[in-house]
Amino acid sequence: MYKILLLTDFSAASRHAIAYAQALFSDTAANFCLLNAYPIEPAMEYGAAFLLAEGREAAEQNLHEFRQAVTETPQPDYHTYRTLVALGEPIDAVARLLETEHIDLIVVGATGAGNSERTGSVATGLLRLANTHVLVVPVTAPIRPLQQIVLATDYRSVNDAQSLVLLTDLASRKAALLTLLTIENPKKPDSQPTDASRRYVQKAFDGVQTDLYTIHDTDVRHGIQAYLDLHPVDMLVLLPHHKSLFDVLRKQSVSRSVAYHPPVPVLALYDELTPADSPDIDHIPFATYL
Repeated sequence: MYKILLLTDFSAASRHAIAYAQALFSDTAANFCLLNAYPIEPAMEYGAAFLLAEGREAAEQNLHEFRQAVTETPQPDYHTYRTLVALGEPIDAVARLLETEHIDLIVVGATGAGNSERTGSVATGLLRLANTHVLVVPVTAPIRPLQQIVLATDYRSVNDAQSLVLLTDLASRKAALLTLLTIENPKKPDSQPTDASRRYVQKAFDGVQTDLYTIHDTDVRHGIQAYLDLHPVDMLVLLPHHKSLFDVLRKQSVSRSVAYHPPVPVLALYDELTPADSPDIDHIPFATYL
């Protein structure tokens, strides 16, 4: 059974993301946790206990009504729901929850309404900090059968094939075509993957219908967008690298850039690095800036 965290601020974007997740897992067992993080009002900072209690009660009531709304249509018996309210910002609330329990996937809606691409949004913040998979669903994404999945990869950036298990399961259950998209920089020969790295990744998708596609471009974002412009894609999958805040501010993360204004649902797979495996940012090959 999958444990899926559904973030909601009761907006149309979050409700759409939840509906998308319900459809995506309609054929498998899932425990959905609806999480609403409510802000600390200025008056609460001065220790007004009754205001804290009142704020929590209001949040719980709103979340209870929201749960009723998103489950008003018949739900499979193998889907269960629970609600959770947390004081503070959404990213902090998620971080605290992940310290106490395992979550297979976080689902969040996206409108691109953050302060800026550099400072980001809740979705981009989760991609940077959450130690689990994150699905970012644009409010404009249609809810339809998952048929065309694209994994943007340089093959060498996969630290552990275990991080691909969720993607393999999705592609198998939906009988979707999984395209392995590589963006190679013609000016940097070292951006081309080795045969061994290709075989390592492709072996993870045994039993899945796959296709290989290579685009030669000096800019990864441009290459990905070029593919999306020319091909029908239901979901884009990325493996973000662990970058410092400095690298984020320099806009070197393709994943967070894409997630800020996602053209299609974006699944960011968490691929944990051990300290010994952590790469030197200054020597990461071009195509691994995902």
